[in-house]
Parts: sequence; structure tokens; C-alpha cells
Amino acid sequence: MLSDKPLPLQNADHRDRSLRLAVITSLISKAGTIVLRLVSIPVAIHLLGMELFGVYTAITMAVGMIDMMHIGIGPALTKALTKAVAVGDRETERTVFGTSILLSIGMTVIAATVALLLLFNVPIPTLFGKEFAPVSETMFRAALLGLLIIQIEMVCIPFEMGRDGYQETRFTNAWGAAGNVFGALTLLIGVWFFPTIEFLLIAVNGSIALAKLGNTCHLLIQRPYLFPRLALFRRKLVPSLAKDGIRFSVTYILAAAVEYNLMAFLIGRHVGPEAVGVYNVMITVHFSLTGLVGMVTKPYWPALMDAFERRDTNWITRTSNRLRLGGLGFSLLAGIGLIAVGPLLLPLWAGEEFYTGIDEHFRMDRLALIAFSVYFVAHIWRHINQTLALGIGWISPVSRVVIAESAFLISVTSFILFHEGTVTSIYLAMAGSITLFSGWLFPFFFNRGRSGVVSLVEGAVEEGRSTALPLPMCFDLTRSEEKPQAMELRS
Repeated sequence: MLSDKPLPLQNADHRDRSLRLAVITSLISKAGTIVLRLVSIPVAIHLLGMELFGVYTAITMAVGMIDMMHIGIGPALTKALTKAVAVGDRETERTVFGTSILLSIGMTVIAATVALLLLFNVPIPTLFGKEFAPVSETMFRAALLGLLIIQIEMVCIPFEMGRDGYQETRFTNAWGAAGNVFGALTLLIGVWFFPTIEFLLIAVNGSIALAKLGNTCHLLIQRPYLFPRLALFRRKLVPSLAKDGIRFSVTYILAAAVEYNLMAFLIGRHVGPEAVGVYNVMITVHFSLTGLVGMVTKPYWPALMDAFERRDTNWITRTSNRLRLGGLGFSLLAGIGLIAVGPLLLPLWAGEEFYTGIDEHFRMDRLALIAFSVYFVAHIWRHINQTLALGIGWISPVSRVVIAESAFLISVTSFILFHEGTVTSIYLAMAGSITLFSGWLFPFFFNRGRSGVVSLVEGAVEEGRSTALPLPMCFDLTRSEEKPQAMELRS
């Protein structure tokens, strides 16, 4: 709940220090993640072949879609904790954290139950397409293992988001780096003796889950008062957290689920497992490059919320301009690099089967890399401006745009695949959907919200008066229903 009194501005130094530490530790963690991905892809393709690698991809993508059922609780928790920490409300910290974690665990159990019912009652070829019939037994075993791993991750993710609320992303990054080292060692040592999809899941995805579990235990050791228990559960907080969580699920997860998971699923049904494998290689490239931007945007989001709570408009303006320019410049340079050297490096990294094991219309030639690079630049622009818009409270408008954009992309891609379109046309459709929707609306939301704050702050200072600023989406988490708050600005 927002305080009636203006909060101090001296927290800018703390925000800057937290951001620097987060970026430094994230650099180490992301470097390990990139190395693990770069190592695992060629090893997996070489040992399993493009077909079984496509099966591995289909499993991880399908299981990952379960995150849609609960992941929004994490960002909602970050948002609530940031507000509670800003005003020094320890009781709200405890109850919001406990309620969020217990709610997330409940939703995880529901998600696992639904997934198991589907897996045991619907044949693999019906779920994934007839092209997967020859490997249905392998897929079934791998799906069960992948489901277990993702459940561990789902339970731990809200604890990570709690870290962000305390501006302690550096600890999450440190545990992630340790998990990457463990995963790389496990992969390199064991994959030659156990060249199976199950072992690949354990080495790559299991190491991530283990790191998240370690981070969870570390947080609870540091702050034992946060240990989730029924005594901290507040039923009146559930509606606000759930509604906020649904919006965050849409804004943070829907676009990614469509562009990665659902797109891979559609490609598998229309083209086959080899095409899914090629698509996953490019997703790995995309994740590796996007992760470098995420080193800044992930810790920046809670810091931006903190600055907004404290009316630190100078910090918001200064850092947002740097973030936009830096992200756009990086994406342009990365896209140019992919176009220039991609056709030479991709077969050296992923193997010749990356080109020879797939139909010509789904090969990543230079034209396809141009389309991919256009999509990548558009994605980074959207990602940065989404972070900015959400940081100042424009949650509902952002979620509506994401829903419209995703529906448009699904329709266009389905049409392209039905008419045997190329991978180039798919990436152009993805870039076009961003351009039509979020590419200009997200910057508009942020600029409009920031201008309103700046003008009211300047007016209050000049006239020596008190001004109330209505926020588009701030919740009083002590009530059971959504309630817009007014932020008091005083000279």
C-alpha cells in the first residue's frame, strides 16, 4: 500500500549499486549459460541426430508451456515486495511472501495434474503430430522426467522473484552460475556414456532446477521470517495477487510461450521433428543474445518500481534513455553479425546436419538470417519498452496488447505453415506482429506515464502544493479487491 508521505530520494545510490552488482554477477551467470547452450547443442545433435534432438526440443517446449498457469505470481510478488520494502512494512513482507508462495505451490500441483492427465490419456502422436509416432515411447519417458524437473523450477521461481523485490538479483545470478558449471561438467563427462534424451534433460534442465533450489534455500536461511507457512496465508490477498498474477502471466509469458513453445509445436505438427530442431538452434542463439540484455533489464525492473514509488523522476528519465539506446544498439550490431557470419558459423557449431537434415524451405540461409535478425531487433525493442511500461504500472494496457499481438501471430503463422511457407516468412511474420502492436504502443505507454509524473512533480515543486497522481494499476494488497491508489506528491 502506498504511503501518504513522499518517500526519500536518497535510495538512488542503493539502486545504482544493486544494478551494478546484478549486472556483474549476471555477466558471469549468462556467460556460463551461453557456454552450456553452445556446448550442449552440437553434442546433442552429434550423439542423438537431428530427429531425436527435435524430440528433445519438443518435450522441453511443451513442458515449458505449463509455466503459463502460474508464473505471473512471481512478478506480482516482486511488485508487492518492492512496495512493502519501500515503506518499511515488515508485516506485509511476510504475509505477501507467504501467501504468494503457497498460492504458487497450489497452482503448480494443479498444472502437474493436468499435464499428467493429458500425458496418460492422449497418445503422443495425437499430442505432437503423426511424425513423432516412431519415437512415442521415448517421448513419453522424457516427458515424465521433464515434467518432474519443471515442477521443481515452478516452485522455486517465485523465490527468485522475491529476490528481485529485495534488489538482490546478484544472489540468483550467483546460483545460476554455479548451476551452469555443474550442468556443463555433467554434460561433458556423462553424455558420452549415456547418449539419451533423458540424460540430456537431467544435465541441462536438471542443473537449472538444482540451482534454483539452492537459491531458494539460501533466501530462507537469510530471511527465516519469510519461511512459507499456513499462519502467514491471508485469503484476502489472494484476489489481488491472482489478478495481478494473471496480468503478469500475460505480459511476461504469453509472447514467449507463443514465439518459442507454441511456434515449435506448430512447426513440429506441420513440418516434423527435424524442423523443430532447426528452430530450437535459432532459439538458443536468440536466448543467448537476449540474455545479455536481460542482465540489465531483469534487475532494472524492480529498481524502476522503487524509483517510481519514491518519485525519483530524474533517475527514471536518465536510466530509461540509456537502456533504450544501449539495447537498440546491441541488437543492431548482433543482427548485422548474424547476417555476415551466420552461414559460416552455424554449420561449424551445430553440424552439417543443421543444413543437410532439413528440407530446403526450412534452411537458415542468409535470407532467413536477415528475417531472423529483423525479428531479433524488434524483440529487443519490445522487451526494453515492456520493462519500462510495467515498471511504472501500465500492466493492464500492456497485457491487452500482448494478447492481441499473440492472437495475430498465431493466425498468421498457422496460415503460413498450412501453405508450406518458409522459415523466412515465419520470422518476418513475427517481426511484423511486433511492429504492428507492441513496437510502438509500449513506448507510448511509458512516455505518457513518465511525462505525467514529471509534469506533476515539477508543478508541485514550483507552486509548493500537494498533487495526487492516479496510477493506472496499483493495488492495495490489504484489501480483497482491486483498488486504484493515489500517489501523493509534495514539494
